[in-house]
Amino acid sequence: MGACLNSRPQVNEPTVKIKKMNTEQRFQPKLSRVLDVNYKQIPNKFRKQATQRRVQQYNQFETESQGLFGLTNLGNTCFLNSSIQALSNTQPLTDYFMSQLHIKEINPENPLSSQGNVVISFAQLIRLLWQKVDQYTLEDIQALKPTQFISTIGNYNPIFAEGTQEDAHEFIAFLLDMIHEDLNRIKKKPYVEQTKFTKLPTNEDAHQEWTKYLSRNQSIIVDLFQGHMLDTLSCLTCKSSRYCFEPFMYLSVPVLSRECDVLECIEEFLKTETLTGDEGWNCTKCAQRRDSNKKIDLWSMPNILIIHLKRFKFNSQFRAKIRSLVRYPLQNLSFENLVCTKQMEKPTYDLYAVINHSGTLTSGHYTAYAKNRDDLQWYHYNDSVVSPVQQPENQSDAYLLFYFKNSVEEFKRQTLEGVNVSQQRRSIINTIVVKQTMLNMPSQQSNSNISENKRNNNFFVPSVSSQAQKRMLFRRQTKHFQIVKAQEQPSFQQDSIIIQEEN
Repeated sequence: MGACLNSRPQVNEPTVKIKKMNTEQRFQPKLSRVLDVNYKQIPNKFRKQATQRRVQQYNQFETESQGLFGLTNLGNTCFLNSSIQALSNTQPLTDYFMSQLHIKEINPENPLSSQGNVVISFAQLIRLLWQKVDQYTLEDIQALKPTQFISTIGNYNPIFAEGTQEDAHEFIAFLLDMIHEDLNRIKKKPYVEQTKFTKLPTNEDAHQEWTKYLSRNQSIIVDLFQGHMLDTLSCLTCKSSRYCFEPFMYLSVPVLSRECDVLECIEEFLKTETLTGDEGWNCTKCAQRRDSNKKIDLWSMPNILIIHLKRFKFNSQFRAKIRSLVRYPLQNLSFENLVCTKQMEKPTYDLYAVINHSGTLTSGHYTAYAKNRDDLQWYHYNDSVVSPVQQPENQSDAYLLFYFKNSVEEFKRQTLEGVNVSQQRRSIINTIVVKQTMLNMPSQQSNSNISENKRNNNFFVPSVSSQAQKRMLFRRQTKHFQIVKAQEQPSFQQDSIIIQEEN
């Protein structure tokens, strides 16, 4: 799902001669991007009002515009290049790495981490993409080669460094999970049990479960990308139900076999689904597997929302790509009628990046659209080529949508203390009304994205790692991989980076 239709054959690429500039000057972030390691919140610079500054010509960088480098295709790496460009344009994440906060937060003792190797390599690439380039023209600098980053990734997940066709969504899930574990602020994770409720849980129950989760997982990834959902199973025989809360890092929603709106895809994802046979729930009251209804409800929404449009269908008979056009708004995507509780922050979102997949399953190509934080111009990132555009196009190719919450001035840090304060204030302000849909309604369409950790009796609060690794290990049937630890790591020397351009 990532073969590059228009990737050029690899040649020896000349090195651009860089004017003398020390490392600190090249990587010095703007004042607005400087953060402290003990930050309480990260400013939401996405909300910056449009200015008159624009790129004057297509072949000239605007003086204060950064982040406009392309990434060289190293052989079927368009899935990786487009993913990096979308994450690079995630403003609060880039602010974090430009301020080098990761250096102080690396958790080398975490057995689920890469001992900091992945996050260091990723941070280096982000800082290269956002280095100061105001004395160069676009013709002088076209692309960076992510060679070192790919080499590092290959030490922990070889499949993403083999030059084969891979999936952008799976790569982003793996990368964000590794960054989280490398930066997990919890040095010693306590043992906690995930509560399985037999009655519809309250907001206080949700608070307690989120507190449990934060007692094991805190990082910049949790701060920005994670929300909370309620997973419900209802036995069709004895009518008993089981409710449990799950953290989520993205929404994987079905694409309808017709022209549709992204909200229709999300509504389809939230519909009640009937599970039968081996797919049924192992009902604790009946003490055996039963046909059941399954329902997912969105409880709290993240600051950065990634929507994965499930265009690829796999089963024992066929593999296919759904080419339906999916309309998506650039501004004010509202979840007010989709969440099951009243949110403290209005759940409305603006688009800032899109990853596209064109072509077929066996011969496709990934590109990205992203809105630059400095000049507020949309750009099309096609490997090494970066071009300004009016707005994202080709909605029938949209595969991953990246939205930021537009109702807040800053994105708050997730801490146990912060949760307690937030909960107390919420209890005073209003009473949460749950809009849970009845579970005995028949399902109109089956949702194929059911993870095992939501159906089985799992008594541990899942970490970001446990979720992502289970999804990653449940790959298409023709290929498997194993996450391994690196025996040796390439040396990391910031001053020796060479900027390359593509012929």
